[in-house]
Amino acid sequence: MEIPSGEIRLAGERILSEFPMLEHFNRSNSKAFENIAKTVKACADYGRRHILPVALRLDEKLKDEHDYFPWELVRAALPYRLLSLIIPKIVGGQGGLAVLFSLAMEELCAYCPGVGNIIGAHALGIAPLLVCGSITYWEKILREIVCEEKKGNPVLMAAAVTEPSAGTDVEEPNFLKTARLTMSAKKVKGGYVLNGRKCFISNGSVAKYIVLCSATDKSRPLETWTTFIIQKGMDGFTVPRVEIKMGQRVCPAAELSFEDCFVPEENVLSFEGTGMQPGTLLLLAASRAPVGAIATGIARGAYEWFLRWANKSRNGVKPASRQRVQMALAEMKTRIQVSRWTYLNAAMSFDSSMGRAMSSTLLRSLGLIPDSIRTSEIYLNLFNSRLGKRVSGSILSLYAREDEITRALAFASLAKAVGGDTAMHVTSLALEQLGSDICEERLWIEKAFRDAKLTQIYEGTNQLNMLTLFAAEIGKNLRVEMGKLKERHV
Repeated sequence: MEIPSGEIRLAGERILSEFPMLEHFNRSNSKAFENIAKTVKACADYGRRHILPVALRLDEKLKDEHDYFPWELVRAALPYRLLSLIIPKIVGGQGGLAVLFSLAMEELCAYCPGVGNIIGAHALGIAPLLVCGSITYWEKILREIVCEEKKGNPVLMAAAVTEPSAGTDVEEPNFLKTARLTMSAKKVKGGYVLNGRKCFISNGSVAKYIVLCSATDKSRPLETWTTFIIQKGMDGFTVPRVEIKMGQRVCPAAELSFEDCFVPEENVLSFEGTGMQPGTLLLLAASRAPVGAIATGIARGAYEWFLRWANKSRNGVKPASRQRVQMALAEMKTRIQVSRWTYLNAAMSFDSSMGRAMSSTLLRSLGLIPDSIRTSEIYLNLFNSRLGKRVSGSILSLYAREDEITRALAFASLAKAVGGDTAMHVTSLALEQLGSDICEERLWIEKAFRDAKLTQIYEGTNQLNMLTLFAAEIGKNLRVEMGKLKERHV
């Protein structure tokens, strides 16, 4: 969908007023900044036209029909190219990284974080294909997403890490060593057989492709944590249930079951044993800033509805004329802005390192190869071979430095925790100030309050994120080991 240049300029001016630190984008790379402004404008247009009119009705509907999924709302997002925001340009995507995607998430989630989380969970499924250098699946899966998006057919992805008895544990190396895992992946001829369950998987019931982590030896989970690509319809893979949710209801959270599910060798991402180091840690460095942005968007939405309430006269008096309301509005604005700066700092930290790899001459040169060759079996088999995986992993490890990615992980963990706490505080404060007043604004703020709690839980609880921040930035006993992308460790 084409956005008029004048509207992009106005969107850019608004972004700079809220995010003055982005001025360097505007000065040093006006094209990159214009792309950011265009994306934010597209998200705002989609939110205003398609999300706002139905968000409350869908939230109420899903309270009773929790397995309903609003495909029509996802299809409405396709002209805005929201499913290809972080897909590399060499396969037709938008080529966005953490800064662009984080700003998109805030904008979407100011309207409805459930809808935003559909897009966010989809990107979470895409991210491992990028950070592990699995170029074969850029052509196989990411190209399919882009092509179908243009045709009006949504292809969604998801990431499955959490297990029934191991949630937080599977997102931190030291905890994974002693995690109570139920999922297993046994090596057999030609691939692996998966047994067990994953739970609370966003988009799990609607995704065509799911990136899943499991140990191949539960007695050595850290050393054998491996990432697989699961496709809907595989024998032995079922979705037993979709959870009844308090908040973010539009995005389904599903339980996934695997009973002797055979996954071919070619569906192993990177190498066996690289699922945690650097797989999951790289993924969290990329994804936690956008989660902080999701929470910031929730807080912003609640603030904007509360401000509307505060400026309505009651018996000739506006609540905004009272000092307690003025102080509440000022506190909300302060916390939201701090949360924005925190997630943007984390996103810029990630982009400054990973961006060098994604824009490297080596990767750009692949885009010069004709599509007919890049989609051929010879090409795909080459990059899915052991040598091909080493080559694609080397590209990332060559440009993305371990110390920079480790610091990006620390900042991202900080941003996620700050954002989640901000969302809960702002929505709680808004409800306190409303008191017993019954009004339309209350419906939106109550929804925001329910939506906010999840941001303190998913992508690792806030407590885990604080431990990650300490280990990576203060204690210096956690490091993202990029070199393992080039090696096989089992």
